[in-house]
Amino acid sequence: MNRKTIILISTALFFSSTLFAQGFANFKVEGALTQTLLKNNNKTASVIETIIDGTLDIKNLPVKYKLLSNCSISESTSLNNDYTKSKQITINKKDGSSKDWNIIVHQLVPGKLPLNIAFSKTNPCNTDFTNPKSWAGYGIDYSKPTVVRMGNDGIGFFVAYDSPAQEATFELTVVGGATFNGEFDVETSVDGKKWINLKTYKPGDFTGTEKLNLSLPSDARFVRWVYAAREKQNINLNNIYIK
Repeated sequence: MNRKTIILISTALFFSSTLFAQGFANFKVEGALTQTLLKNNNKTASVIETIIDGTLDIKNLPVKYKLLSNCSISESTSLNNDYTKSKQITINKKDGSSKDWNIIVHQLVPGKLPLNIAFSKTNPCNTDFTNPKSWAGYGIDYSKPTVVRMGNDGIGFFVAYDSPAQEATFELTVVGGATFNGEFDVETSVDGKKWINLKTYKPGDFTGTEKLNLSLPSDARFVRWVYAAREKQNINLNNIYIK
């Protein structure tokens, strides 16, 4: 991921957690693989999203959070430490207003090879999942559950696998069928924390829907796809096959 993208992500996280968050000032999981994505939505539920590895106890997760002043968690949607599934909670303010939040913690554990991840109406990419699992979204659009929809800088999708793999095959679609005009990174990692760039797709590298193939380093156990620089186009990722 280039320096511009890192700056954009950091800026988005800062403003989301300090100026625009209606309820949460911050939310942190010790040992998480990613920074916490804290996104305020005006017309729909706001979102907290992060990714952890398989070493943490998902049913008793050590979470630290801080609410903004004059805010409290509704007694009808109390917050406990079991994040096996995503949570829907309500934040109340002293002025009588309230805001709904979705808290999404993905526990990413290695899947067995060959690994086939294909989303559809019968196998949706949504927040009804049960942890742990071999894939994790990060800021993706869950309202488009038949694909992994990416529509902003820094949005990503993570996959973990359990043994040396030779290649990853996947489909990228430019929504609307146009020629791609942004930057899209595919990266690998040994531990899910330190990442190296495998391929950057640049303007003109694919059009419409294309099936793409990349060789994988033998020591890698994680792959992630990141929309590094968006230029007014949404991207769909699907039909991932790692062997």
